[in-house]
Amino acid sequence: MEATSAQAANAPPPTDTSGPYVLRELIRDIPLGVHDENGGKVYITCVDTWNGNLYIGTSAGEVLHYVSLPAADDDDDSAAAQYIFATKLEPAYNTQQEGADKGVKKILLLPHAQKACILCNGTLTFYTLPELSPAFGGKIKQPGCLWVGGIDAMEHSWGGNAAYGTVIVICLKQRLRLIRIGDEARKIRYIELSGVCAIQRSRDLACVADGQGYSLLDVVNQRKNELFPITSLSAPETSQHEPKTLPSKTREASRSFSSSSPIRLGRGHERNVSMGAEPKNNDRLRPDSSSRWPARGSSRQPDSPAQPSSRDQSPAKPGSGEASARTSTEAPGEAEVQTRRLPPNIANPTPNEFLLTTGTKMDEPGVGMFVNLEGDVVRGTVEFSTYPTSLVLDGRQDAAAGDSPEQSVQEGYVLALVKRMVNGEPTTAIEIQRWDAEPGEAQMSKQWLAVTSSDEEDGEVSDDYGIGLRRVSTSVQLAVPEISTSLRLRRLPLGKKSESEAESDAKRNQEEDKFISRLTHVPANILLYHEDKISWVVRNALIAQLEKQLRDAVKRTDDCGISIDVPAVQRVVNGIRGQDATTELDFLTLTYVRQKASLLLFGNLVLQTASGIVAYERDKRFAEEALMAGEIDPRTILSLVAPLADEVDAGEQGIWVSQGLRDTYVLLRGSFDAEKLVQDPKGAYGDNLLQLIKRYLFAWRKKKGFGSVADEAHVFRTVDAAVLHVLLLLDQTTPRGPAAPGSVRAELNDVVDRGVDCFERAIELFEQYHRLYMLSRLYQSRKMTSQVLATWKSILEGEHDAGGELIEGEQDVRKYLAKLRDATLVQEYGAWLATRNPKLGVQVFADDSSRVKFQPQEAVAILKEKAPGAVKDYLEHLVFGKHHSQYVNDLIAFYLDAVLSELERSDEAKGILLQSYETYRALRPPKPTYRQFITDNAVPAEWWHNRLRLLQLIGGGAAEGKASYDVHSLGQRLAPYSNELVPEMIILNAREGKHGEALRLLTHGLGDYDTAIRYCLLGGERIFHPGSGGLGAESGAKLPTREQQVQLFDTLLHEFLVLEDLSERVERTAELLERFGAWFDVAKVLEVVPEDWSVELLGGFLVQALRRLVGERRETGVVRGLRGVENLRWAEVWGEKVGGAGGRVVTVEGEREGDCGVLPLVDGDTSNRHT
Repeated sequence: MEATSAQAANAPPPTDTSGPYVLRELIRDIPLGVHDENGGKVYITCVDTWNGNLYIGTSAGEVLHYVSLPAADDDDDSAAAQYIFATKLEPAYNTQQEGADKGVKKILLLPHAQKACILCNGTLTFYTLPELSPAFGGKIKQPGCLWVGGIDAMEHSWGGNAAYGTVIVICLKQRLRLIRIGDEARKIRYIELSGVCAIQRSRDLACVADGQGYSLLDVVNQRKNELFPITSLSAPETSQHEPKTLPSKTREASRSFSSSSPIRLGRGHERNVSMGAEPKNNDRLRPDSSSRWPARGSSRQPDSPAQPSSRDQSPAKPGSGEASARTSTEAPGEAEVQTRRLPPNIANPTPNEFLLTTGTKMDEPGVGMFVNLEGDVVRGTVEFSTYPTSLVLDGRQDAAAGDSPEQSVQEGYVLALVKRMVNGEPTTAIEIQRWDAEPGEAQMSKQWLAVTSSDEEDGEVSDDYGIGLRRVSTSVQLAVPEISTSLRLRRLPLGKKSESEAESDAKRNQEEDKFISRLTHVPANILLYHEDKISWVVRNALIAQLEKQLRDAVKRTDDCGISIDVPAVQRVVNGIRGQDATTELDFLTLTYVRQKASLLLFGNLVLQTASGIVAYERDKRFAEEALMAGEIDPRTILSLVAPLADEVDAGEQGIWVSQGLRDTYVLLRGSFDAEKLVQDPKGAYGDNLLQLIKRYLFAWRKKKGFGSVADEAHVFRTVDAAVLHVLLLLDQTTPRGPAAPGSVRAELNDVVDRGVDCFERAIELFEQYHRLYMLSRLYQSRKMTSQVLATWKSILEGEHDAGGELIEGEQDVRKYLAKLRDATLVQEYGAWLATRNPKLGVQVFADDSSRVKFQPQEAVAILKEKAPGAVKDYLEHLVFGKHHSQYVNDLIAFYLDAVLSELERSDEAKGILLQSYETYRALRPPKPTYRQFITDNAVPAEWWHNRLRLLQLIGGGAAEGKASYDVHSLGQRLAPYSNELVPEMIILNAREGKHGEALRLLTHGLGDYDTAIRYCLLGGERIFHPGSGGLGAESGAKLPTREQQVQLFDTLLHEFLVLEDLSERVERTAELLERFGAWFDVAKVLEVVPEDWSVELLGGFLVQALRRLVGERRETGVVRGLRGVENLRWAEVWGEKVGGAGGRVVTVEGEREGDCGVLPLVDGDTSNRHT
C-alpha cells in the first residue's frame, strides 16, 4: 500500500498561477482499492490533518493514516516534507450505509483533547491522536449518528481549553447531544431536534440544517428560529428524518460515558435540560416560554433536570444488541433516501454571522446568504455558478473575532466546489470570490480554479461523492518554490566566468537560496480531495500572480524572437501603483515586479530600435515612468544597449539581481543582435533609447550618497560613465563652439564640472571622441592643473578638438595661470605662452594680481632663456608701464639693434626713411608733427614699430632723468646713420646740449617747424613723445627758464632766416615773431631781419612790441603811484609809533640809566622838564 507524496516527488508547479488560489498536490496515487464490498468504486469521503498527520476517510469505511517525515536537508527551509503510509483503520459500525452516508463520512479531530471522532456508516467512534488507537478503552460507540461537529468557532480559532476539553454536538436522528470530550466523555445536554445533518456553532448559538432548511438554535436556552429552506423549489422534498414525539419519561442524567452502563445520570451541578415534551411548533422547543429568543441572562439559569426518553440513541458498548437491532431496523429507511437532495452548506465568516447556501438544483445557480445571530439577512448575497457541493471560507474569519492580536486580517474568500460549462462541457471547478467585498466587486473579481479529473467509466460513482473541500484542523506552512525562483539573487551573465568565479557563485547561490527560503512559506489550511489525490488549496503568493501576468505579456514570434504586450505590462504596473507593503515578502515582491515590468518595457524599446522602428511616445513614457519607479540596477538596463554596455562596471563580485530579472535579461539579450543595432543619435536609437536613458541616469545621479544603493561604488561609476557616453553621442550633432544654455553640451559641461566617479573611463571616452576641451574640464574638476594646461597646449598647437569650445585659448591660459599657486607650472607655461604670443605671455610675469609673482630680474632671465622673443615686450611693460628706468638701456639697445640691423641689411628700409623726410618736407603748413606723420603712415613692419618706441624712449617717454641711458655711446652707434635717423640725432643733440644743431636738423633736415617751436618751449625734452601735442600734456616735465627759452627762440629765428625757400623763410619768420614775439628783443630782431623786408611782414610783431612797450610804461606809472601811497601809509604808522613812545635818558658812563617821564607841553612850551 504505497502512495506518492507530491511535494516529495517535486511535483510540477501549478500551471495557473494568475488567480488568488492555486492547487499544490499533497499526495497522489492513494491506494483506495478498486471496488468496495458492493462492487462500487472506492473514493475519498473526508480528510483532515494535524501535527504532521494526514487522515483520509474512504467510502470503503477505512481511514488511511499518513505521517510526514522532515526534509532530508534540515538546513533547507524550502525542502518539502514527505508523507509515508502509517496505518489503516477500519472503524466499527453496525450497518453498511449507502449514498452520502456510505463509508467514513466525517473525521473530526479534537487536538486539545487529543481525540478523534470518526463517523463511519452512521456509527460514531472515538480514537486517540495521533495514532488512532481506540479512545476510552474502545467502549464508547454511538450508532444512528447523522453528523458530528458543532465545535465553537471561537474555541476553534483560539485553540480551545485543554483543561476542560472540547464541546461537540452529536447529531442523532431524533435529537442533538452535546458532550464534552476531554480525558473522558461528559454529556452536557440533549436537544430534541431531529434530522440535523449539518451544524456550525458560535458560542451558545448554532446554525443547523435538517435536510429541508436552516435554523438558528440556542443550545443553552434550547430555542429554534427557522430561517429559510435549502432548496427554493415550491414542493421541497420531505426529509428522511422527521422529528418524533417521544414519551416524557425522566431519569437521572448521566455524568459520563462508561463501559458499565449505556447512560450514566449526572449528579451535582451539570446542567441537563429535559427535552421530553414534543414542541407545539417549529419555532419554540420549550412550550412554557412566551419568547422566541429569551434574554441572554436567562440562558444561564439552571433548568430542572429531566430524564431523557428511553428511546434516545445513547452511546453504547460495541456489539450492544439493542443498538444493533435498532440500527438494522433503520437501515431500510436510509436506503430509500433520494441522493440528489441539495447538501446544506454552513460556514462562519465572522463570529456573529453565518453563510448559508440555497438553490434549486445541483446544476443550477446557487446563492449564499449571510444571516446574523438574530436571524436577519445581512450583507449582500453571494452567487455561485451552480449549487456548491462543498464550501469553505478562508481569510477574515480567522481574525474576525477581534480578540486575538496574533492573527493578521486577510481578505475574506469563499471557495465553493461547483460545476461550470467550459466549451460546452461540464467541468468541476473551485469558484473563488470575495465575501467581504461589495456584491458588484465580488462578482467582477470572481475566478475559477479548474479541478482536472480522469474520464469516468460507466457505473462509477459520480464526482459529487468523490470530491470535496475541507478546512483542516491545523494549518501548515508550505514551501513555494516559485517565490524563490523569482526572488533569489543570481549573477547577471555579462561574460564567461572563470573557475574561481564559478566556485564563488556556487557558494553564494546556496547562501541566497537559504536567505530567501525563509520567505517562501505560505500558510495552507484547505484541502481538496479528488479521485486518488489530495491537494492543498493555497493562497497564491502575490509574486506568483503578477509573475504569471508578466510572463503572459511576453510572446514568441514566428522568427524565434519575442514581442512584449506593453498594455498588459502596464496593467500590472497600474495594479500595484500606490500599494504599500505590509511584510518583507510584500516589499520584495512589489520591488521585484516593478523592476521586471520596467525591464520588459525598456526591452520593448530596445526590440523596436533593433527593428528600426520609432516607438510610440506612450510606450516611451511608460518605460521611463517604470524605470524611475522600479529602481532597477541601471547596469542591468545599460547592458542591453550597445555601446553603453561597455560602461558597465560589475566589479569582482559581479552584478547580482533577482533570478526572474536575470532570466528576463537573458531572454531579451538573445532576441536581437546587439552588434547590428544602428547607433544613429538622430534615428530610432537616439529617439527611443538615448534620450530616455539620459533622463534615467540623471535621476540615478541624484541618489549619490544614499545608503540604500547596493554596490554603490560600481553602480555610480557605471552611471557616470554611461551619462558621459550618452551625452557624447547626442552632442555629436551639435555645432562647434561654446555650449548654448539648455543644450546637450551645457549638460555635458555641468556633469563634468560637478565631478564624476569614473575618472579613468571618462579620460578614455573624451580621447575616443576627440573632446580635448572636455578632457581639460575633467582635469579641472580634479584640480589637476598640469594636465589642464597640457591639454590646452595640445589644442592650441593643433591637435583636433571635435567640440571647438576653446575659442580664446591663449587668453584662457593666461587667466588660468594667474589663478595658480604652482610657480613651476606658471613659469613653464608662461614662457610657452610668451613664445607663442609674446604680448600676452609677458602678462603672466607682469600681472600684479597673479598668485605667483616674479621679480623683474627673475622674469627677464626666464624670458631670455625660454622666450627671447618676448623679452622686448616684457621690457616695454617694465619701462613704459611701470616706469622702471633701470631697464631703459636694455630696451633702447633692443630697439636700436632691431632698427640698425634692418638698415644694415635692407636698402629698402633706408629708402623708406629718406622718402618719409622728403614727403614730410613737401607738405605745406599747416601740417602735423613729424611724429604724428610717421605714426599715421606707419609701415606694417616690426622694425618700424621698434623705431617709434625708440623715439619715444630716448625722447624722454620712459625715464624721468636725462641720465637714464648712455647718450654718448648711443650717439656713436647712430652716427653712421645720421641721415636716415634724423629724429634720433635731434634727440641726442638735445640731450648733449647741442641745441643749435638740433634746431638746424628740425628746420632744415625735417622741416618740422611746430616741433622746433616746442623744442624751444620745452628745452628739447619729450619732443617726439606720443601725445605731445600741447604743453598741457607735459605738465609733469621740467620747463627751461625764460632766458633759456629766449636763447632757443633766438637760435630758431636765425635758422628760419636761412631757410632756402624764400617764401617759407618769410612765412615761418613772420609767424614765429607774431606768435612768440614776447621772447624776442625788438632791437635785435630789427638788426637781423633783412632790410628789404617790408614793414607789413613784421607788422604783427611790431604792433605787439609797441603795445607791450606802452603797456610796460603804463604799468610802471601805476606801480610808482601804488608805491607812493604805500610810503604815505607807512609814514603815518611811523609817526604814531614815535609819538606814543616814551623818552629815554642815556647817562654818561658810570651813571645809572633810568627812565624819565614826559611832561605835557604848556603854552607852546615843547621843552621837557626833568624831575
